[in-house]
Amino acid sequence: REPLPVPFIDTLRPALERVADSFAGNLSRALPEPHASYMSGLTVGARSQIPEDVRDNFRKTGTSHLVALSGFNVSIIVNSLGRIFSSLWFPVGCIILFVLATGAQSSLVRAAVMGSLALVANRLGHGYTAGKSLLYASGVMIFFEPNILFGDIGFQLSVAATWGLIYLSPSLEKFFWWMPNPKFLNLKFREHFSITLAAQLATLPLIVYYFGFISYLSPFANVLVLIAVPASMFFGFLAGSLGFVHPVLAWVAAWPAWLLLTYQLKVIEFFASLT
Repeated sequence: REPLPVPFIDTLRPALERVADSFAGNLSRALPEPHASYMSGLTVGARSQIPEDVRDNFRKTGTSHLVALSGFNVSIIVNSLGRIFSSLWFPVGCIILFVLATGAQSSLVRAAVMGSLALVANRLGHGYTAGKSLLYASGVMIFFEPNILFGDIGFQLSVAATWGLIYLSPSLEKFFWWMPNPKFLNLKFREHFSITLAAQLATLPLIVYYFGFISYLSPFANVLVLIAVPASMFFGFLAGSLGFVHPVLAWVAAWPAWLLLTYQLKVIEFFASLT
């Protein structure tokens, strides 16, 4: 998918993309494979080095979205920056730079606009409605680039999945009231299962139309993997950033990331073996 054209920042984008490439290089020196390529996909969308057998496991289990930067990845960054920094414009600026550095794909732009609107509304004390935010973000993007409405599969899937998260997941979470939902270590099984199933139901027509492949094990694989993704992204960003300072520091930060990534890859491999 090509990045959305934004002429006045086209001169800035190559420099940011070089930083993202260097970041991925830091990860490759701090982590073994396939952990390094998987982490590069999680953090900066650099997935070209992921081994083919691992890619196949992602496809079989419906977890390919993890290494194709999407609203989920951006939401983790938005929430983390919102908690760490009390200022408004620094987190928003970081989100913009991150989206530009990772290619400014339509799904990322949509998530960045919604995340920025949420931060602004929260800081200024205004009410925030996710449904309206989705409508505004999508409308603005289509206005500036009408072709994405029918010509960009990533945009269509992103909007459909977000719609499902907003309008379907609350009802599904009530339906699965019997599932445990502990906040300890982010083990929110009911919440993760509900949002995964909601996103899959909302995107099901598009997935069948474009790909003709449905993974019935996907909700279960995603739930077990997603509980470890935020923490692994944190240590991955830490390792990749410290790599610009000294490789040893990156290696130290990469140890917890390696443990979390090993768990995720083993879960994905197990569910792939069941297909």
